[in-house]
Amino acid sequence: MSGVDQTRKHPVDEVDVALLDALHVNPRVSFERLGAALGITPGTAARRWRRLVASGHAWVSSVPGPRLAMTFGVCEIEVRPGRADEVGRALAALPQVASVYLTSGEYAVHAMVFAGDMASLGALLLDEVPRVAGAVRARTHVGTGWFSGTRWRLGAIDGDQRRSVTGAEAGQDQRLAERSLVFDAPERELYLALQHDGRAGYQDLARTLGVPEHQVRRRMASLVRRGMLAFRTDFTRGEGGWPAELALWLSVPGDQLERAGVELGGWPETRVCMSVAGAANLLLMVQLHRLDGLGAVLDRLCATLPAVRVVDQRVVLRPVKSWGRLLDASWHATGVVPVDLWAPPHRAEV
Repeated sequence: MSGVDQTRKHPVDEVDVALLDALHVNPRVSFERLGAALGITPGTAARRWRRLVASGHAWVSSVPGPRLAMTFGVCEIEVRPGRADEVGRALAALPQVASVYLTSGEYAVHAMVFAGDMASLGALLLDEVPRVAGAVRARTHVGTGWFSGTRWRLGAIDGDQRRSVTGAEAGQDQRLAERSLVFDAPERELYLALQHDGRAGYQDLARTLGVPEHQVRRRMASLVRRGMLAFRTDFTRGEGGWPAELALWLSVPGDQLERAGVELGGWPETRVCMSVAGAANLLLMVQLHRLDGLGAVLDRLCATLPAVRVVDQRVVLRPVKSWGRLLDASWHATGVVPVDLWAPPHRAEV
C-alpha cells in the first residue's frame, strides 16, 4: 500500500476542518499564527497540514489576482455514451483548462477555460476543446465578469480567529477590478512554481527558480500588493462536510446582473459565480452539505433576487480537475497540471 493510501486511513477531524477554514482566509499564513489562532502548537499545525497534503486531502495553489489581465469561459460538451471520463481526462491535460467536472444532464462534461487574451480564448473554445475525441457537440459561454473570490467559508472558525490569520490579500476585491496588468517572464515563472505548492517557502522557490531568495520575497510581495497574484486553499469537500456540488445557470435582467453577481458571489457556499454572454447569463456553482439542501438555496435565491430565473440545474457527479489539481472520484488530489493561461495551443486527444 502506498504512503498516500496509508495516510488516507486517517479521517479528517474537526481540528483539520478548522485549519482548512483558517487557510481559506489566508493560504500562506505562518504555522505560528495558524497555531495561535486554533489553540494548537505551530508544530502540530505543520504536521496536520503536511498530512493533509500528503494524503491528497488539501492543497494550496496560486491564482490570478483581480488586476491580472485574463479572459475566461465555459465549454459544456455532449459526449458519446461511456466516453465522459475519457473526454474529461483529455481536457484536464490542457494547461488552459483550469477545472473539469462530469455532471448530470445532456452536456456531461463541464470545462472552465482561461486564457491571456480574447483571441486565445476563442481558439480554445472554438478549435481545441470542442474537438476532443469522443465529443458529439459543444456549447460555449464567454465570461464577462467574475464575482466569486477564493475565500470560501466552512464555518469552523469564529470572527476573532478569522481576523487573527487575515493577510495582505484580504483587501483584494476579486469581482470588479479592472484586469489590465500582465506578468513578465520571471513573474510568470513564479506564478507557475506556486501552482505546484502555494505554500512553498521562499528558500525552496529560490532554489527552483534559480534566483536569490530576497528577489523571490520582493517579487511575490509586489505581485500580491498590485493585485496580480493571489492564492486559494482547496480540500476534499466530502470529508470536510460538503459532499454535494451543483451548477446553476441563471437568467438575470441586464440592469441587475452586477448586483446579483456581487450578492451570490458572497454566499459562503458559492464556489464559482461568473457572468457570461447569453440568455443564461450567470453561472453559480455551490457546494452543499446535502443534495437536498438545493431547495433552501433556491428559496433564498428567490427571496433575495426575485427577478432571477433558474434556467438549468446540474449536479456534479464526478470531479476531474479543480484549478489545476487532478482529482480522483473522491476529490483527492492525484497530480497537478498547472493552470497556464499563456501556454501555446495544444490539441487534446483521447
